[in-house]
Amino acid sequence: MNTRKAIKEFFSEHGILAKNFENFEFRESQLKMALSIYDTLINREHIFIEAPTGIGKSFAYLVPAIYYSKEENKKAIVSTNTINLQEQLIHKDLPTLHKLLPVEFKSAIIKGKNNYLCPNRLEIALEKSNTLFNDTEILSLEEIEIWSRKTQDGTLSDIDFPINMSVWQNICAEHGICTNKTCGPIETTKCFYQKAKHKLAEADIVIINHHLFFTLFEAYKESDSEGYLYKNDFLIFDEAQTLENVASEHIVPSISREMIKYHLNKLYNPKTKRGFLATFPNLLTIIPIIENLHYLNSTFFQRIREIFFININKKKFAVRVQEPDFTQNILKDEIKLLASKLGELNKYCKNDLEENELNDYRLKFLEFNIMIDEFISQSRGNENYVYWVELSSLKPDSNISLYTSPIDLSDYFRKNIFKPDNSCILTSATLSIKKDFNYFKKRLGGEVAKELLLPTQFDFYNQVKIYIPYNIPLPPVEEKDDYYICLKDWIYHFIRKTQGKALVLFTSSTALNKVAEELRENLEKDNISFFIQSEGVSRKILLDMFKNDIDSVLFGLDSFWLGVDVPGEALTNLIITRLPFQVPDHPLIQAKMEYIDSKGGNSFLEYSLPEAIFKFRQGIGRLIRNKSDKGIIVILDKRIIAKSYGKHFLNSIDKCPVIIINDEGENIIDNFD
Repeated sequence: MNTRKAIKEFFSEHGILAKNFENFEFRESQLKMALSIYDTLINREHIFIEAPTGIGKSFAYLVPAIYYSKEENKKAIVSTNTINLQEQLIHKDLPTLHKLLPVEFKSAIIKGKNNYLCPNRLEIALEKSNTLFNDTEILSLEEIEIWSRKTQDGTLSDIDFPINMSVWQNICAEHGICTNKTCGPIETTKCFYQKAKHKLAEADIVIINHHLFFTLFEAYKESDSEGYLYKNDFLIFDEAQTLENVASEHIVPSISREMIKYHLNKLYNPKTKRGFLATFPNLLTIIPIIENLHYLNSTFFQRIREIFFININKKKFAVRVQEPDFTQNILKDEIKLLASKLGELNKYCKNDLEENELNDYRLKFLEFNIMIDEFISQSRGNENYVYWVELSSLKPDSNISLYTSPIDLSDYFRKNIFKPDNSCILTSATLSIKKDFNYFKKRLGGEVAKELLLPTQFDFYNQVKIYIPYNIPLPPVEEKDDYYICLKDWIYHFIRKTQGKALVLFTSSTALNKVAEELRENLEKDNISFFIQSEGVSRKILLDMFKNDIDSVLFGLDSFWLGVDVPGEALTNLIITRLPFQVPDHPLIQAKMEYIDSKGGNSFLEYSLPEAIFKFRQGIGRLIRNKSDKGIIVILDKRIIAKSYGKHFLNSIDKCPVIIINDEGENIIDNFD
């Protein structure tokens, strides 16, 4: 079979796609991307591909991946960052390709183990419901039990009613608890996870998300072996611009006060007298240990709060820890004692599942000890790692977490992802700066990879106009009320210009909340619906409301700078309130900048500016989603025209008219260059 010819025929003007889609438009970039990926796979190479919106990149990587997978008997691991894209692949793109392609292939999705219901744990939970749950939780458990008789895949995504997550944690499949032995052979098992695992073993195309990929990869990686999650696989990372941040979260997991408290209460809650141990005999020696651990856990983290926040950094959420041994692990001996006592309870376990769960608790608490010790001693070294303490909010009782992160991940990716004789395809709408991949390749250690930069499918010059107020004040270093008033006035001016239909992107919740409060009354008078990310509604629900109410306005923070797809009239006005530079005093950002400077580099030009440009490009990409879209982009940050580096932002996007306006909104310059 001539595969290159088959790929060409699939995407050609009169090919399979053209015959099956009435409004098909031949896209040369889509074909070029598909052929480049096939060649990369054949040659066992790696490649970075920037594929702007509108190219149809999911088909462009799925089609060659399917052909190559069948030819070479290899698995294609396709990893995405967002659930939306994952669902598009599973429920739309792959079913379409099953119908259209002349080759038979199997596809499946990997979900985290705790997404699956464990029928055995459910049965035990129903038996022990009075010792595990309160009345409200028992009702949730019973509802899940009814659902369990009807569900096909037994996963959370199949549940269409609200459930209590603390109940789910007691009945879902768990690593170390649910095993082949407890679930039985695949021919007779009721286990949803084992069935899914069996399906994965037979699949040619496996869909996963970045977080789960790195979780599994960290558990099973062998850098000198062939493959990544399997011995015979290759990788496709879509939404690849998020990889570095996701990987860093999984290399060294964080630990928090509430994490320890949660697992103590799951084991046994002294107040409610419920929990896993509630039906075990001889608890008189264990309950005081658990009670003492609750006290020690609270005391330990309160001491950390006092050291780093109460006396010195009262208004900070995150503080860097640079000196080791700043305190003692006062939980250590008591955790060891708890682990020892849990080991003594093995003889009372009624079955393998119960014994596995008991051992899992024991190992979990011992792991907490290791994590705390490693953080306090900074045993990984503070040259290549950064340590910091972070509050969830400034409230006195807010959760407090200990974080450790590698400063430079290039060696990690170089060794584990860009391995010789393996293939990894990284694609996104934004991987380059001024048509150059070097920044991203260097950060990810992907210097050996090929690169492909595809042109936009849109007529950006005629679809977009950018407006920049000439006299808007520079963003202040510290909060200033007159700045927020000015920001509010300009946002309102442009919202009225398009009669709503605006996505307003902020870089801080403080700015969003202040401006939102000032604007609320005005927008209510104008009958313009107003949605705010910080008001507790989920991101998906907010986006759905924004799409459905054509004349509405949505105020969004970090997560709305990417992954937002609102084609058509509902989004015709994109307002960027501030150039998206990262907060330079966050410990992780600070450490990365110091690392670059220590190597003789320029941290602003080599890190801060490129990162801001990437985020800026992602934000800009929210506006034009198809060839018929038209709209305006408003940039309310004077630095883009007043600072020498501002030109790099405008030069990073496709050319379009840039209009400079005065205080009355009149044009001063019709096409700023």
